Amino acid sequence: MRFYPGDPDHQPLGHVGRVPVFAATIFAALYVVGMVVVKIMQTVGVDWTIFIFSTEQFFGHGWLWQPFTCTFVNGPNFFFVFSVIFAYQFGVEYERFFGRRTYLVLNALLLATITLVLGAWHLLGSPGEFHSMYTICIGLIVAYATLYPNLEYLGWVPFKFIAFACIFIDAFNYLGPIIDWHGLSIMLAICAVSFGFTRYKKLGGKMEIPALVRNLNPFRRRPKLRVLPSPENFTPRTFSDSAPGQSVDAILDKIAQKGFSSLTQTERDQLEKAREILNKKRS
Repeated sequence: MRFYPGDPDHQPLGHVGRVPVFAATIFAALYVVGMVVVKIMQTVGVDWTIFIFSTEQFFGHGWLWQPFTCTFVNGPNFFFVFSVIFAYQFGVEYERFFGRRTYLVLNALLLATITLVLGAWHLLGSPGEFHSMYTICIGLIVAYATLYPNLEYLGWVPFKFIAFACIFIDAFNYLGPIIDWHGLSIMLAICAVSFGFTRYKKLGGKMEIPALVRNLNPFRRRPKLRVLPSPENFTPRTFSDSAPGQSVDAILDKIAQKGFSSLTQTERDQLEKAREILNKKRS
């Protein structure tokens, strides 16, 4: 669902036939191209390991391109197809909501996270390597779940539980007789950065302070007591499926005039509620 009809940053870069092409579309295509190229290099005996991220080569030999190419080094297998589909689907939805610049910033942050985590292990005397797009795909799933945590997948499962299950199951891949601490720490860091950045953008570029931390402040302002109306004089508010749509137009006009950052938290919640209602009607 597009909420920004007048903003080119939220629109496709172009079309191939009737298919819109977003930045996420290009990334998904590059994952496929990278897999094919790496397989050809393996077949003809060309050294393809120059494209994986190795801390020894990156820090020791200055191979600075490796953080940008490591996610495109993938092997052909059954789950690769689903990973590309998920990366495309959730990437496009993220790009439509926040815009192309924010989507590209998210991808840059995820690549920087991989570099920093492996760099920290390298400084601790444990060099490592990384490649594949699967961890990036999990990061996009977490980002989408942060954006729409209560969106029902398959009509009954909130998407936040789907994201938690993906993290929990993927963590088992790194366990065994020898625990892959490099891969596990990268995956958890990717999820944390993806959640934190998306939550930050969802709040309009504001940092939220947990209630537990706020309560530790001895100088915080105490809430004032107020008298509530008596029950017989109180008229409860009612909501219907059509009510959010009546005010969404005004919110869209505000976005077109002042940008997404001008929305209040109430307007953002109302926008998300309208989207959830529309998705339920579609399903």
